Amino acid sequence: MTGPWPERRWSIIVVVILAAIGGALLAITAATFWMNPGDSFAYWIAGERLMGGEPVYATGDAAFAPYAYHYTPPLAQVLAPLTLFVPAVVYLTAFRVLLLLVTWDLAGRRFLPMLALIAFLPVVLELRFENVNLLMAAAIVYGLGRFPWLFSVAAIVKISPGLGIVYLVLRRRWRDALIAITVGTLMVVVSFVLDPRLWGDFIAAVRDQPGSTGNSLVPLPYVVRALIGLALAVAGGMLGRRRGELLLVAAITIANPNLALNGFAVLAAAVPIWFAGPDGLAARPRRDASA
Repeated sequence: MTGPWPERRWSIIVVVILAAIGGALLAITAATFWMNPGDSFAYWIAGERLMGGEPVYATGDAAFAPYAYHYTPPLAQVLAPLTLFVPAVVYLTAFRVLLLLVTWDLAGRRFLPMLALIAFLPVVLELRFENVNLLMAAAIVYGLGRFPWLFSVAAIVKISPGLGIVYLVLRRRWRDALIAITVGTLMVVVSFVLDPRLWGDFIAAVRDQPGSTGNSLVPLPYVVRALIGLALAVAGGMLGRRRGELLLVAAITIANPNLALNGFAVLAAAVPIWFAGPDGLAARPRRDASA
């Protein structure tokens, strides 16, 4: 028989095989690595230190110690009051559940494709290390769709999602760009007003870091990677539609400050963008609204 059935049958077989691999990797991760805290514990410890009046940022060799905090102050400031009444084990469990829900959402909210996505090595490593790269991928998807302010929220944590605002401006999505800029500015201003000294400590810690390439598989100074990311975001903004959105994903990935292997989990944002069709995610809300 001719037609789409053979292709569909092979695609189902491939998804099932990848799902089996991803399920095994997830089981190993949960049974071994999740017995101990991952990177997300650094955010919690920073909140506890802030609440207890202790230094949040470390300098020198201490900056490379386990659970050292390298992010901007707002994340620690949001978590600080929670540390008073939420046990750390509850926070760690909730963070892992969130990562799994985000992976499920990126895979089209289907279980087998979610497991197949976990077979992508950077994704399972992200689940193992419990960083924020999958959350960045979700921020890109929803930022391109209905919630542009997510670019600012993600940029507060990892800087590179701010390239999404460049994309919005070049696409002449003026209202969305204004919303993103306003939200980001308010977050920084409120954070600084609450604790200007904490921002001084953050700037001092960033200046004190000796490496120019960071924790990156790409042996380039960060400023070079950032410029490459900016160029890709500009190219994406000029192209628009699905091709442009995919370029934006590549831009935010390459400009990720700490581009270890799990940092490439940001590329998971390409999955919903690809399946959104040639018009990309930006057109999807308008199609839904007109349906």
